[in-house]
Amino acid sequence: MSQWQPVGSPVEVNKHEYRRRRLPGLFAGLVLILLGVLLLFQTQGWFTWDDWWKYLLLGLGVIFIIDAMVRLAQPAPGPRWGGRLVVGLTLLLVGLISAAGFGQWWPLILVIVGVAVIVRRVVK
Repeated sequence: MSQWQPVGSPVEVNKHEYRRRRLPGLFAGLVLILLGVLLLFQTQGWFTWDDWWKYLLLGLGVIFIIDAMVRLAQPAPGPRWGGRLVVGLTLLLVGLISAAGFGQWWPLILVIVGVAVIVRRVVK
């Protein structure tokens, strides 16, 4: 006798159907937008080439977080959304610390750890 599974459960949804329901090209499109914005800002003189990597990390962190939230918002959240969220928060944190200086942003580490603990508990 098989166990009962609710409709739309991760067991019922195969990988092909999950990928079809997700927004295809979201991650790649957001990365292209980020690169375009960074190049535009650099040509306008808003930052130098020495600082571009800080803003790249910030942008990639935001993109990973958006991707994780899109995955989580699906009727049957697919695999690896939690990993993408952790990677996104880490990149965002490193970018913020690098761009603004550690002395001003160290309390953000406590905020991010607190959010991670809450998200982990809510998802379980």
